[in-house]
This record gives sequence, structure tokens and C-alpha cells, in this order.
Amino acid sequence: MVKHLLTLTAALVLAASAQARIIEAGEGQTWWGYFNESDFSTRESLIGTGSAMALMAGIYIPANHESLKGSTIKAVRVYVKESVVSNLSDMKIWISSDVPNKVDEADYVQGDLGTITADANDFSLTTPYEIGSEGFYIGYYVNSSTGYFLRCGGTDAANSFWVGNPASNMSWQDLYGNGFGKLAFQILVEGATFNNYCATAEDFGANYIVQGEESTIPITLTNLGKEAITSISYTIATEGGDVTPERTLPVGNLAFNNSTVVNVPFTADEEARRHKKTFTITKVNGEENTAQDKIAEGEVISLTQRFTLKPVIEEFTGTWCGWCPRGAVGMQKIHELYGDQVVQIAVHNGNGDPMQIGAYSDVIRDYVDGYPSSVTNRHWIADPSFSSLKNVLSVVFKETVPASIELSAEWKTAEQKAVIFNTKTKFGYSDDNTKFGIAFVLTEDGLTGTGSSWAQTNYYSGMTTSQAGTDMAWWCKQGSSVTGVEYNHVAVAGWNVRSGGTNSVSATINANEEQEYTYTGTIPSTSLSLIQDKTKLKAIALLIDRTNGIIVSAAQTTIAEDATGIGSVSSKDEVPAAFYSIDGRKLTSAEKGINIIRMTDGTVKKVLVK
Repeated sequence: MVKHLLTLTAALVLAASAQARIIEAGEGQTWWGYFNESDFSTRESLIGTGSAMALMAGIYIPANHESLKGSTIKAVRVYVKESVVSNLSDMKIWISSDVPNKVDEADYVQGDLGTITADANDFSLTTPYEIGSEGFYIGYYVNSSTGYFLRCGGTDAANSFWVGNPASNMSWQDLYGNGFGKLAFQILVEGATFNNYCATAEDFGANYIVQGEESTIPITLTNLGKEAITSISYTIATEGGDVTPERTLPVGNLAFNNSTVVNVPFTADEEARRHKKTFTITKVNGEENTAQDKIAEGEVISLTQRFTLKPVIEEFTGTWCGWCPRGAVGMQKIHELYGDQVVQIAVHNGNGDPMQIGAYSDVIRDYVDGYPSSVTNRHWIADPSFSSLKNVLSVVFKETVPASIELSAEWKTAEQKAVIFNTKTKFGYSDDNTKFGIAFVLTEDGLTGTGSSWAQTNYYSGMTTSQAGTDMAWWCKQGSSVTGVEYNHVAVAGWNVRSGGTNSVSATINANEEQEYTYTGTIPSTSLSLIQDKTKLKAIALLIDRTNGIIVSAAQTTIAEDATGIGSVSSKDEVPAAFYSIDGRKLTSAEKGINIIRMTDGTVKKVLVK
């Protein structure tokens, strides 16, 4: 299956066009949608795959939607950007109980809509659609001769933006949580019931809070009432425990049918365990909240201590990919800024790239829709440019993590064909049924080679820095195929990379108690052929939450010689250049115990100091 990267492009807000076709809401009718025109003032964008193609876009309306239940859809409104109107054709409206493989397989399809105009395009349904008790999707299909054409705006909201077209090798994707906002699309409903003060909230998942600290948890709030929300009152209940007194939180001015994120204060519980929480919106603007569903559920996991976070950036790249130099530059500048505070892994793949490895195939399948791209901690997907990665890290470094992991690594034998990984993992809470796993990766710096497969394709050749950005100045001066490139942070081997080993972390964890785990990774022959300088290898351990795939902690270190290599410092002309502890910490000089010493000739020795 071919995957496409949905790309976000900034767009200026335009005044409504005089050509727009408007259907005024009649008595008992309301234009409804997750999107509201005021969202354009927050952010307006166009997205697409970067190539001309047909796409289906839509929204999902869940079963028994509180306000829409029993109403009838009379028309739809599609917002189109003036700059792309001339590139669009063959628009169709579709409604379906499930996302269709192609538009003609939808339960309801209406074509022959006439000329597409700028801004609001209102289309009456030939057959009005009655909203029953089942959930359904509704949206539009359009063919485009340009790459970016689906109009969206505002902030993300659940169910507000689905896109795909399996018939054109574009699988369906729920874009909620990816920063694209909401699809600029509305429906005209008749017979819907909207109260004045009505607010709902989304479940907020599991959240870590350190004991003795108060933290805020972001909860998405939606206004289903006619009156704009300026404040909410709420209570928080702990399963098997107390209910907090009612508190009031300012919201701003949340318009009807809009959503926003409110930061709700929570405190850690005295027992360092997992605690289920129920957040109930009791009042809106001081009046009783009339929503049928006024609660959101989640968890607070109380931690005994705060652990140091070491983010993991996995960059997906290829020598064949002409835009991928942007990722190489981004990773290098991040390394210059943060050093070993950030674990960096460059994953090469596709089209004969000599550095691709099979260990990452499952990660690529689950996280990569195009090149270049990146994912931080298997949670934050971003373009791997320096500015994007820096923005992601500014958020990630503020996160609270539940555990720490320490790593030491040594060659199993003098032949250096297998690595013994030793980890110590410590959690800040107790639990009897966790699902964590530890994965291991080897990376190497300075990989280089000859031949066309090692040459980096360069689409920045001939560009100016005003076009490509100042970070890309060197690449702008190079040719379209650049030889002699040194590739850094390259993943050359990996074990249990997607989810970690099944028995690497006990299901039962106790707060502040260390768990030790040893794993021997035999390096595949293909990786042994790829590795060029074993002194430039880094061993990496990833602690992965197997319930959601997120990396919660990580460690990296150099690889020590095998145990039989313990000895004294050589008396030859080479001298020590750097000292490291057995767990990879850099030392100012050799200390009592086992030291890892990198010599000036590039060799690495393990030395016992008595």
C-alpha cells in the first residue's frame, strides 16, 4: 500500500466571496458542524498529499448525538479556498455508516453539484437524511489537479476530520491529534434541540503527577449550547474516595458548537498507584449544565519522585529522498543544542538505501506516511526540520515520566558479534498489572560509502536560502546528488524495536524498586556488514508502554569490551582521550572500579582500577 504524507501549508484568511452560494437556515433549522467560521481566525490551512489526486474528506457523528438525535440533514456546506477553486472538479456529497473504499460505495452519494465556487458552497440534499440511533460519516469527494486543497481551520477536535481514498491508495486517516484542526464543513439540520447551557468533555486518559505537586491536565471541552461559555464549574471524584468541592474555571468565550482545551488542576494522591478519576461539569456560566453526558473519565498515576526525561527522536529518511537533507540538518542541529540529553535514531529505508535494516519495519509501518518525517517518543509526529523538532522538544521536556532506565553494554566476546545489554529500571509507583517492554537499538555515526546508493539525492540544489531556509545553505550549494556524505545516528541493528521484549519488565512493579534485565543481542550478518567502526556505536535502551506504544524513558551508552578484556592501561604510545563509567557516564579521570577508556588511536579499553 502506498502511503502519502499529509502536509500542512499556511494560508491567509480571505473575505467571503460574492460568488459563494448560501442557504439561509429557516425556522427550526441550524447550520451545525465541529467547524465554525470563527476557526479561520485561529488558524486556516490547506492540506493534501503533495500530489494531484482525488480525496474524500468528512466528519463522524457518533450514535445518539445529544443535540442531533432525531433531526434531519437538509443540506451541507463545503468551504473552498479561492486559490484552489479552479483546480477542483467532480465534487460529490456522501454519507455512510462506515468509511467507504470508494465514494460510489457510500450509502448515499450525490453528484452533479455544478460549479464549485470560493468560500461557502451550500448544496441541498436531493433526499434529506434522517439521523437515527447509529453513528455515521458525512463529507465530500473532490478531484484536484493541485497537491494541497482540503480546507481546514482552528484547533483539533474529535471526529472532526477524516480523510482518505483507498481507491487511490490513500488509506483512511483520523487526523484528530495531528495539528490539522477541523475540516471546514457543516451540515444544515432541521429539528435539532439545542439548550442554552450545555457542555461536554472528552475522556483524558492516564496522567502522571508527582506527589506533593499540583499539575494541570488538558481536557477538551465542547459547547453544545446556544450561549457562549465563559466559565464552567466542576467536581472531581476519585474511585472509592472523595469528591472535591465544586470549583469554577474561566473558559474565555467558547462559541456554540466549538471546542477548546481547558487546563484543569489535579493533585497527586497519597498512595503511589493508579487512581481512576471522574470529571463532572456541573454548571455552565453559573447555570445548571443540561448536557446528558457531562462527565469525562481518566486516571491520575501518583509518583513518588520526578525522573529525568530523555526524549527519543526517530527520524525516517533515505538516500533516495531529495527532501531528506532537511532531516539530516535538523538532527545535527538538535545534537549541537542538546547533545546526549536527546536520543537520536536515524532510520533509513526504501529504494535501495544501503543503510536500511529489517528491525524497524513494524515501526515504519505504524508511524511513517512519507519522507522525511519523525516521531518523538512514538507520540509526537513532526517534520524533522530543526525548527519543528525544537518546538516538539519544548513540549516534551515538560512532560512527567513514570520511570527511569539505566543501561550498560559490553561485547559478549572479542569477536564483537553480540552485545550484552544490562538495564536497571525503576518506577515511581506500584502496580500489579503493567505492560512495559524494553527494546534495544545500535546506532553508528560517520557512516559513508561509495556508489550511487550512498549518494544523497538533493532537491535543495540551486535554491536560495530565502526559498529553503538558512539552515539549508550548504545543501543549496551542492548538486542534485551529493557524494561523500557522512550519515550520523544511523540505526544499524535493533531487537524488539516496536514494543519491547515481552518479559523484559515484570508485570508487577513496586515504587522505587529496581528491576534488572539482561539481554544478549546477536547482530545479524547484514548489520555486521553495514557497521564500519565499532568505536562509533551507541547502545540504546527504550522503555516502551506496550498499551499505547509510547516510549516513556530511554538511555544510551557506549559499548565496553568483553569481560575477558579487563586489564591495565597499555604502555604504548596511545594515551587515554576520554573516561567513562560502566553505565556510560563521562568521567574527568579514571575512578575506582571498572572504567571504559577511549584511547587517542580510537580503540576502547575496559580497565579495572583498584
